[in-house]
Amino acid sequence: MNQSYIECRSVSKTYFCKHHEINALTNVNINIDKGQFVIISGRSGAGKSTLLNLIGGLIRPTSGTIRIENTIISEAANDDISKLLSSRTGIIFQSFNLLPAYTVYENIEIALVPSGLNAAGIKKIIMPMAEQFGIINKLDLLPEELSVGQQQKVAIIRTLVKNPSLILADEPTGSVDEETATEILSYLSSLNKEKQATVLLATHGLTTGKAVDRIIKIKDGYVEEV
Repeated sequence: MNQSYIECRSVSKTYFCKHHEINALTNVNINIDKGQFVIISGRSGAGKSTLLNLIGGLIRPTSGTIRIENTIISEAANDDISKLLSSRTGIIFQSFNLLPAYTVYENIEIALVPSGLNAAGIKKIIMPMAEQFGIINKLDLLPEELSVGQQQKVAIIRTLVKNPSLILADEPTGSVDEETATEILSYLSSLNKEKQATVLLATHGLTTGKAVDRIIKIKDGYVEEV
């Protein structure tokens, strides 16, 4: 039997507040194969973002084990997780996390600094993607000068320029118009099909069905359907 690319075993996450506990995820068991496009569906607060953050190693589970290929993410040292995030995993955050004092180009460029490429090499990667996403004439602007949809595009390009093999997308279409949402989903689908990138996309509504291999439904921290 082949080993799954991503495996979550009995994963729970509890947030301990001052007077009570919040069970964000409870006893989650899922397996995801390499190269799959997976929708994680559920209402706001269901636990979708928590699951993506756990798989990305941004937070630790209260209990259970998370493995990606041969790495136990739930037990890995912070330095090892940082290396994985810079080399293999791309995260598209629900909040764009753009640096306000940096231009659009600089916000994207910063993701490629660890690659060791020179300025010409970095530009060769950024320009075609900026053209494809329709922001080629916005590269000298600051984030505050962009629309919400344009800011989301910048955040997505910043993630994708690293050519990650695993993409964790947290509501990437939640704040944009329908046309922009279609563009984003089309590009993620292309990466999945053409470069065999594994895509996990969290959404409160099923925005696409054509390119999806699986749908994982979460309700109140429980996986209802895999």
